[in-house]
Amino acid sequence: MGHKPVKVIILILLSEILLVGYSFFYNATGNQFIKEHCRFFTPTSLFDFSSSDGNAIADSLLQNYLANTVSDDMILKRISLSKIGPKKQNIFLVNPELAPLPGGQPGGKALDNFFKALLQEKDSAVIRVAHYGDSQLEGDRVSNVIRDKFHKKFGGSGIGYVPMKDLSPVSYYRKSSGNWARYTVFHDRHKGITYGLSGTVCRFYKHSVRQNDDVAASDSSAAKDTQPKTPGLVYNNASVFLKMGNKYNYNTISYLYGENKGNCIVNIYNNATDDMIKSDTLPPCNTVSLHKEYIGPFLNIRVEFIADESPDFYGMYFDSDHGVQVDNYAIRGHSGDGLALINDDQLKKMLKQTNTRLVIFQYGANMVPYVRSEKACEWLGKIYYDLFMKFKKANPELSILVIGAGDMAHGSEGKLCSYSWLPKITATQKQAALKAGCAYWDLYSMMGGANSILTWADKNLAVTNGHFSSKGQEIVANELVEALMIEFNNYTHLVRKKK
Repeated sequence: MGHKPVKVIILILLSEILLVGYSFFYNATGNQFIKEHCRFFTPTSLFDFSSSDGNAIADSLLQNYLANTVSDDMILKRISLSKIGPKKQNIFLVNPELAPLPGGQPGGKALDNFFKALLQEKDSAVIRVAHYGDSQLEGDRVSNVIRDKFHKKFGGSGIGYVPMKDLSPVSYYRKSSGNWARYTVFHDRHKGITYGLSGTVCRFYKHSVRQNDDVAASDSSAAKDTQPKTPGLVYNNASVFLKMGNKYNYNTISYLYGENKGNCIVNIYNNATDDMIKSDTLPPCNTVSLHKEYIGPFLNIRVEFIADESPDFYGMYFDSDHGVQVDNYAIRGHSGDGLALINDDQLKKMLKQTNTRLVIFQYGANMVPYVRSEKACEWLGKIYYDLFMKFKKANPELSILVIGAGDMAHGSEGKLCSYSWLPKITATQKQAALKAGCAYWDLYSMMGGANSILTWADKNLAVTNGHFSSKGQEIVANELVEALMIEFNNYTHLVRKKK
């Protein structure tokens, strides 16, 4: 009994010696778990009381948003869109002049076709904006703020694209029955099927399905193939439950699907009363089809699918019959290269069927930690140039906006700093975008450049790995939409001038 306190003290001392010893080799360790969850401090860093200067550019931007801490609504009203003059210039958005058309006519600018559609079609059709990205956007993050602002400016309602199965969204509630399987161009790939506009496809089965995405995964992990569970829980149909807020009032549901070998019955129920709202049938098709139906503005529904064999489902769209819609196409951990797996002919059809007029690519964050050489930058540039040209080829009238990677930090010993290759990475993205005739928005510079993420994190607008908080997402979305509206107002100013 008398020796127990001595043993405890010895164990504590040995543990401390081991920890101090390991700290010397901490920077060289290859164990990523330790890197992410442990941090060691050297004596030098422990007694370093010097203060580091903040990022003046980031502070200047953010103080305008954070001046009013009472109302979050004020964040989105820093500058009213209606007050943006037609001659105001963009700082961070480059909207390049395109090559002359055959016959010598000016080719216009990269975003002109989207702006033209806004002027000519917004009162008679739904103009779609496809917002592609990774975990920074997953679950409708950022996109939902852009959508709300476009709805206010140009009309439209609803939530746009809704997958049959995915991680929980932030802007509405969705629950899927356990027999849905989701395959993507990034992981859970499936041979013999084609992918939808979102880079995903869903199918339902008679038994419950287990996938890696059903359990939280890190951004860098790749899931294994889908494995049905041991037959036990049998399903007669597949369902998707949806509950939306009042601002998402809609009147149409569209189903984007393919490879429907028989008739797939679709029943829509009022989830509050369990009354059937409507019953419909998806016609057979060999490639891809968009089937639209009109229903009342029910915000709490259950959509039920019945078929002997599931079609390939690429998603549902909840819209009004006109205005602008923003569709969130995010896949966690993805860097955009997997979109090359979308069939070219099918991509062309889906862009036309959905009337997608603007594509926003927001990638790069997952590449930043691994791009550390000129050769790697060249490889990255080629991947993105090929991606942009794939979509350009699918629809030459399509406008494309590329958003560069934002600031991200890494480090040890409690000292964080931006990735040193970030400026080169964003320059590579910009070069690829302009070469392909796309517009480019410099998120990295908008945030404040090197080490700006530390200022954003200090103000609880982001975390140091580059992911934004809800308030940070609002700021990013507001700055992006404002930049687009500057270009739109400049375009309309020129159109009126020519008349």
